[in-house]
Amino acid sequence: MPVQDLKGQKIWQRRTGRESLVHWVLWLIGVAVFAYCWQQISASTTWFFVWDAPRIANDIWTRATPPRWEYIAQLGKPIWDTLNIATLGTIIALLLAVPVAFLAARNTTASQLFIRPIALLIIVSTRSINSLLWALLLIAIIGPGVFAGVIAIAIRSIGFCAKLLYEAIEEIDQTQVEAITATGASAGR
Repeated sequence: MPVQDLKGQKIWQRRTGRESLVHWVLWLIGVAVFAYCWQQISASTTWFFVWDAPRIANDIWTRATPPRWEYIAQLGKPIWDTLNIATLGTIIALLLAVPVAFLAARNTTASQLFIRPIALLIIVSTRSINSLLWALLLIAIIGPGVFAGVIAIAIRSIGFCAKLLYEAIEEIDQTQVEAITATGASAGR
């Protein structure tokens, strides 16, 4: 909004007086909310632990370095098991995620009212629970071991893989689908 200075020339202002007042009042409210939240956080914080954290971090660092290389020979089998758990779990997840992805994609599902919501529920529920929680649950059911880890990784990865796949399926170029159906192919449902 233009305003005139002492010489009568127009000066542009960003806000009117009322807009500027509202702007400053909102800033004041924001600062007050921040101060209140800081007070609530400070009241429930045990400050001794905050001030003692650098000493504890230094203690952990000094005990962790230098590493004890004599234990390296004992790490071979656990590392191999971990790689196998991750690989097998991901392969199983991919095998299970492909059909779920086709059922979740709008353009390939058999029923958008019944099957697609179930497929989306599978995707969301397997993604929303952490692998560690799946592992703890499966250890309670089938016992500790590599098998529980493989199944936990597989269940957790189904959602991620299926989500990426069904989004890619939904984004396919429809002109290619139309060209194939023009040759006499069925819709594939």
